[in-house]
Formats: sequence, structure tokens, C-alpha cells
Amino acid sequence: MQILIHLLEFLTPYGTHACFLMFGILIACGFGLPLPEDVVLVTGGILASHGVVNFWTVNAICLAGVLIGDFTIFSLGRRFGPHIKEVGVFKRIFSPARDQKVRSVFDKYGDKVIFVARFMPGLRTPIFLSTGIFHVKPWKFLALDGLAALISVPLWIYVGDFFGANLETLEVKMKQFQFGIYFVLAALVVLFIVFALVKKRAMARIET
Repeated sequence: MQILIHLLEFLTPYGTHACFLMFGILIACGFGLPLPEDVVLVTGGILASHGVVNFWTVNAICLAGVLIGDFTIFSLGRRFGPHIKEVGVFKRIFSPARDQKVRSVFDKYGDKVIFVARFMPGLRTPIFLSTGIFHVKPWKFLALDGLAALISVPLWIYVGDFFGANLETLEVKMKQFQFGIYFVLAALVVLFIVFALVKKRAMARIET
């Protein structure tokens, strides 16, 4: 919560221009800036609740910042391949353990992990970079990431806008929403596994 308060104090004096600062911060988050993306989005919602920025404007600009940041990471992986994991900030992000975890996630879920990654702060950047390295088609990346962003970005901004008048309540609601998101993702993973098993058995019966 202290991070959120400091971010509010930093952005508020800029008035309507705070949206553009958030745009830059969100892009920097994709490159490893140690600031939770949801905190930035919730801050945008709080600023909207106090009339500092327009609610719809902050939604549009933050969505653009998120998507541009994600696609930039994806494009770097696609352009430079595995070698980029040994360069600059990406070398710090790609520890051997994290690299192995990303590979195992891709092996299990394939391209569908792009959608889930938007809700996984610790693995988001390495997964998006790896998606580019694995040469996933750009339209597929944008479709899956865009769909996820259309859910996550307005959701967090709305949380900040609705509960922005009471920061103590907001802190509780942020934790509840985070838990709710993880619960839904876990349910989707279970459904995906069940569907894959049913499909595999159906195909086996057809072949026999």
C-alpha cells in the first residue's frame, strides 16, 4: 500500500497529464521495473475517482501502454531469439530456474499460456519474451494478450475508482480481487485439462 500512496503523491500534481506518465510506467513494467502493474492501474482508478483524470481516458491510455509494452517484449524475443536472454535486464529476469519453469508451462499449455500470463506478474515478461523466441504468430499473440488485457486493465482501474475514497478498504479489496483472479485461472486450467483428456479419449475410441 505504501507503493500506491507514493505513486499517488507522484502522479497527482501532473493532473490530466498523469495518464501519459502511467503509459510510460506501464511500458517500463514490461521491461522489469520493480513495480506491480496492478498498482499502477489501481492508482489510475483512484485518480479518476478524485477527478484528476477522466475514467475512460485513463482506461484507453493504460490499455495502450500495457499492449505496447507486451508487444515490444514479444517483438524483441522474435527478432533476437534466445540470445536476448543473456543481455541486460533480461539476463536478470531469466534465471535458470525461471527459464525452466517457463519452458514447462509452454510444454503443458502451448500458446494458451499467453492469455494466462497477463495475470501472472512474476512470469509475464519471461513468458512474453519466450513467446517471441518460439516464433508464435504476432496476430495470435495480440489476440490472446489483448483479450486478457481487456479484462484485467479495466478491472483494476474500476477497483481503484470504486474504492479509491477509502485506502484501507481498497487494500482488502485488491487482495480479494487478486485471489478471485487466481481462483478463476485455476478453474480454467482444470477445465482445459479435463477437456484435453476427454478429447484424447474420444480420438482414441475413433481410431480403434
